[in-house]
Amino acid sequence: MILQALCEYYDRKEAAGDPLPPLGFEEKDIPFVIVLSPEGRFVQLRDTREIQDKGKPEARRFIVPKGAGRSGAKSYETAYCLWDHYGYLLNQPKVSKPGSQPSEKDITMAINQHQAFTELVDRLSHEISDDIGVQAVRAFLHNEAEKEKVRQAPEFQECLKISGCNMTFQLSSENDLVCQSEFVQHWISEQPLDSENQSGVCLVTGEPTKIARLHPSIKGVWGAQMAGANIVSFNIDSFNSWGKDKGNNAPVGEDVAFKYTTALNQLLRTHSPLRMQMNETSVIWWSTGENLLEESLPFFFNDTSKDDPEQGSRAVRQLFESLHTGAFHETQGKERFYLLGLSPNAARIAVRFWQVGTVAEFSERLVQWFNDIEITAWDFHYPPLKPLLRSTALLHKDENLPPHLVGETIRSILMGLPLPASLMQAVIKRIKAEQGKITFYRASLIKGYLNRLYRYQQYSNKEITMAYNPEEKRIGYRLGCLFAVLEKLQTDANPGLNATIRDRYYSSASCTPKSVFGTLMRLHSHHLKKLPHQGQRVNAEKRIAEIMADINDFPAHLNLENQGLFAIGYYHQRQALFTKKEIDLSKEQPEGADA
Repeated sequence: MILQALCEYYDRKEAAGDPLPPLGFEEKDIPFVIVLSPEGRFVQLRDTREIQDKGKPEARRFIVPKGAGRSGAKSYETAYCLWDHYGYLLNQPKVSKPGSQPSEKDITMAINQHQAFTELVDRLSHEISDDIGVQAVRAFLHNEAEKEKVRQAPEFQECLKISGCNMTFQLSSENDLVCQSEFVQHWISEQPLDSENQSGVCLVTGEPTKIARLHPSIKGVWGAQMAGANIVSFNIDSFNSWGKDKGNNAPVGEDVAFKYTTALNQLLRTHSPLRMQMNETSVIWWSTGENLLEESLPFFFNDTSKDDPEQGSRAVRQLFESLHTGAFHETQGKERFYLLGLSPNAARIAVRFWQVGTVAEFSERLVQWFNDIEITAWDFHYPPLKPLLRSTALLHKDENLPPHLVGETIRSILMGLPLPASLMQAVIKRIKAEQGKITFYRASLIKGYLNRLYRYQQYSNKEITMAYNPEEKRIGYRLGCLFAVLEKLQTDANPGLNATIRDRYYSSASCTPKSVFGTLMRLHSHHLKKLPHQGQRVNAEKRIAEIMADINDFPAHLNLENQGLFAIGYYHQRQALFTKKEIDLSKEQPEGADA
């Protein structure tokens, strides 16, 4: 199913007039292009790099003939068609930095590489003699003076700073690269495929074809091998069966293997708008047609842009509006939508999760998610998932998140399931470790966890409201409210206090209330006496009495659910206490107040 969906994406891009590399080609970063005259004379060395957001220059990507894998002592014999690094194109040895002297080994290697590249171009010039570009490249390679002009160009010093800097050729009279000409494309399409590939029936298309023995590498999964890894691979004899080896164990046609790996590499490229990185999991998504969800999904999960903090909220509001007007159900909503999470593994790429549905189904689940986590705040916004999860990690760092947590959470959100219990445990643990610090993100996560749990298990309990709810009678919630009121009373009675009861007692109060609240209730009478105004004392006593009316006894222990309710009750009550209305009310002096 995954391979079939990726092939559909490849075909979709071609049908839309934005094709991915054709069979025999790939996209590569090419920092420098050698521009030649039709006679093979050097014109200029063009720098294709552009400054990106972080101030680092990044090379432009070009569609070039696919390079074969090369390794071993004689790897220099494998040259790429009309592009490669400067050792192959210019006989330039590898150097540690511009101006340094290369070793004898590197000099010999560059000579062998350049010879292999020259022999390939000589063969091309013979087999496609009508291609002016190929003839110009051949003339250039056989002219030492022209190659020296490139090495003396000012831009070449920048080229030497890049390890294994890729280069290619372009005629000054053409817009396309030499390796992109129709003659070269036709020549590559006629090259014989792997002679070891056997005939069989492709599992994806169901058609008889040549089966790919080895699949192209996937190179965009963070943490995987630098040279790339595979999803479909059989690299140990124990994986083989029925006398079949390598890719014949899972027969996929050569063209299908090329399509799905090309589509996957395109989706996984560094600046792809259809990918995001969640801890060690590389997440990509696509659909059978263009739609709002495909474009806006990053704003639901990734951090919002510093230049435009409201970008994510706008995307969510637009999604809400589309669902309310029924636009998704009428047009785009019927498109199939795919979400794939990949992680590095010892020998191959691991599929962390795979979700399939329609655009409308995924959109409704996302809207449900944002309804679940919506909670009152001074400046409410729709928080993306990444900072929410980061709030559960030590030092708020992505690397401190458990590897499985990201995938499980995304899967739960997009399938409409309860969030993993490990997420609730993580946020409660972090709150206790930071002495009761319940942030907007942590409160949102707890509310989302509890509401999804109640809905899925059809509890008789009502879902938690967005703001303070005086009708909520569950013991965990009421105790959290009481704790917040007692803390407010303490800070009002002791202005400028460095540490409150939250710093000392939150963990015990939320886990073992019976051991703490007796002490807190005795202390509160002392705090009442310290309040400067009678009106403040009346208001504080009234709040405490209203909450205590629903508490018959302080329980010895609270389970995980009630610990979450305690945190929500505390957060809700704090938000209610510090509204402008409450602040103004505390300043008023009713009749009979002390002067």
